[in-house]
Amino acid sequence: MNRLIRIVIGFSILVGALSLVYKKTLASYVSCEYQLSFSDNFDGVSLDTTKWNTQYPSGNGGEQQFYAQDAFTLQDGILNIKAENRSMHGYPYSSGIITTQGTFSQQYGFFSIRAKLPKGQGFWPAFWMLPAQPDYPTEIDVFEMLGNDTNTIYMANHWKGTNQDHQKEITTYQGPDSSTDFHTYSLLWNSNVLIWYVDSVEQYRTTEGIPTAPMFLLANFAVGGKWPGNPDSTTSFPSSLEIDYIRVYKYQCNPGLAGVANRLELSIHESIFGSTAPGKYHH
Repeated sequence: MNRLIRIVIGFSILVGALSLVYKKTLASYVSCEYQLSFSDNFDGVSLDTTKWNTQYPSGNGGEQQFYAQDAFTLQDGILNIKAENRSMHGYPYSSGIITTQGTFSQQYGFFSIRAKLPKGQGFWPAFWMLPAQPDYPTEIDVFEMLGNDTNTIYMANHWKGTNQDHQKEITTYQGPDSSTDFHTYSLLWNSNVLIWYVDSVEQYRTTEGIPTAPMFLLANFAVGGKWPGNPDSTTSFPSSLEIDYIRVYKYQCNPGLAGVANRLELSIHESIFGSTAPGKYHH
């Protein structure tokens, strides 16, 4: 009997020790992943004004469009931002812009848009970011495209130099005609680097002039201006910038049991659906 009691006591001590080690291991486990922090799949019947505002100064850089409130339609999960040859408020054309100024901003993360771009002389669609607190010339252009050359995508970073001068890096990607199909344009931004992607393939990276403050999103369809030039007789109106989705992810860490559960959930999801999380590309 005494031997049995000693065995039971010894086993209890062993279980207790293992339990303590297990709990300490769980407590120290941290799961870090890109988690969705903002998204719009444009599945509704009208633009979600809790996420987007549509007011922004017109005429920047010599642009010829007025940003109208009726430039947006949603159909079959696609947002259409329409440019028209109609005079409004002293501008010869109308078009639209959506921004998260005042509704959403984020420091660092993964920012992505899937869109089909308009073709035509004078067209200038873009997906870009500005500081939540104005700080000219800070700006990140996830993509810009000129409608007379739909095979070229521009990616840029603008920042304030040590002498308070305007510094910038601009690169181009030569690819398929961006007006014939949807493509994904994305940016990874952390404290050390900016990386641009097209269709999940890295195109460019830089470590210069990395912004450190939260930024908000803008997607617009400009018409005319100093860079693209103005529309001409070959330009077709109305035309649309078509957006399938805009998504933002934030790198977040979950400690302990939450981290284990999160990692298990992601593993199950990936085994069934395959990994589509930004973390797949950006460890």
